Amino acid sequence: METVLLNLRDHKFYWSHIEAVAQALRDGEVVAFPTETVYGLGVHKDDEKAVERIYKVKKRPEEKRLTLMIADPEDVNRYVDHFSNTAKRLMEVFWPGALAIIFPLKDGSDLSIRLPDNTAARDLIRMAKVPIVTTSANISGYPPATEAQQVLTYLKGKIHMILDGGSTRFRSPSTVLKVMDDTIEVVRHGIISESHIRSRLESDLVKV
Repeated sequence: METVLLNLRDHKFYWSHIEAVAQALRDGEVVAFPTETVYGLGVHKDDEKAVERIYKVKKRPEEKRLTLMIADPEDVNRYVDHFSNTAKRLMEVFWPGALAIIFPLKDGSDLSIRLPDNTAARDLIRMAKVPIVTTSANISGYPPATEAQQVLTYLKGKIHMILDGGSTRFRSPSTVLKVMDDTIEVVRHGIISESHIRSRLESDLVKV
């Protein structure tokens, strides 16, 4: 497979590049794109073969689940039917941004969701018009890619397309937080510190 690198900094082709990668997602391909933290790999959430492929490409253990990435705050309502006060406050304060929130679902399972603070990522999700699940663009155990050339080094010939948006802003992974009623648990430490999250919640007298 040839991996196609599309330069988003060439503004004449911005929307045609976004559409090309959106179509690849709809077609079940694995693609890479920038966020404000690190580059992400994405696939169509409801395409089982595509999901299998992203695990295989990344060599990711099956027990590690993917994160659903959304483009607009109201999109979360399609997937989560109940929000605790703590969850609502986290979304208000940290979205869009580098916080993935694991929400409990009615069936007893849960779902990790993030609203990135990156225009290209959100434009891609909106254009794709299918749910996109993501993970960092690297081989498991290697540092996350913060530039498109790093993605190419890791995954050339294994993924279909890479949107090159230059270096990511923070060059560090997002924080992953699990919400259980009005308590929180940090599942992965990232660019937003646990102390900062707790101080923002406690300023509203939310018990955590």
